Amino acid sequence: MNMPNCKLFCIPYAGGSAAEYQDWQLLMKSDAVEAVPVELAGRGVRARVPLCSTMDEAVADIYEMIQAQIDGQPYALFGHSMGAIIAFEVSRMLSKQNVMPSPVHLFVAGRNPPHVPRRADAKVLHELDDEAFIEEIIQFGGIPEELIAHRGLFRMFMPMLRKDYTVSERYQFQSDDSKLRCPISVLYGTLDHSTAEVMSQWQRYTSGSCSLQAYEAGHFFIHDYREQVVGWIESELAGTLTASVGRS
Repeated sequence: MNMPNCKLFCIPYAGGSAAEYQDWQLLMKSDAVEAVPVELAGRGVRARVPLCSTMDEAVADIYEMIQAQIDGQPYALFGHSMGAIIAFEVSRMLSKQNVMPSPVHLFVAGRNPPHVPRRADAKVLHELDDEAFIEEIIQFGGIPEELIAHRGLFRMFMPMLRKDYTVSERYQFQSDDSKLRCPISVLYGTLDHSTAEVMSQWQRYTSGSCSLQAYEAGHFFIHDYREQVVGWIESELAGTLTASVGRS
């Protein structure tokens, strides 16, 4: 019994681009899953597209991009940090319309469930002055060393970074009674102010299963454990696709 091919739409974090996932396909062990890096507005091949100013704009933008690439085959969404919220909200939109099939799986990484409030001691980065903002971003990790070494070059990326952090930090979750019908798999770093108790609360947003995978690293564990992350995602998706074939 052959598993159907599945597209995995991969959404980057604040300040990131589709390039973060450019080698994921090479790390896949089978042809059952196709990693599809998603480019946010204002970078990469979409550099001329205006940056999104709100989460609603970002979600609508990515929704249109993914909708255009759904071809009847199973598909799943992955997002890290800000990208996790975009992936979640896009999944909600896709699940509420009846024109196309809903996603078969949602992967969220490095982001607390949307109902969990920010930590009391967490700084609001987009409100900091330039120097403080740069220092916080560097401490957070995920910035290439060559960019850190050239502050002038770094400042060229400041408008994009600030806008992304504004989008992410001003996000307000609008709760309703709807639930996703697909499994949610949650990935997090144990050194990223994350706990299994908190991350397991993603369960409330699906009528399906919710699984957790922890990595001994900080916020950018998806880089530190790239092969392991891709391998776990592929394994989780294989289980979902096998189950869907068995039900058909």
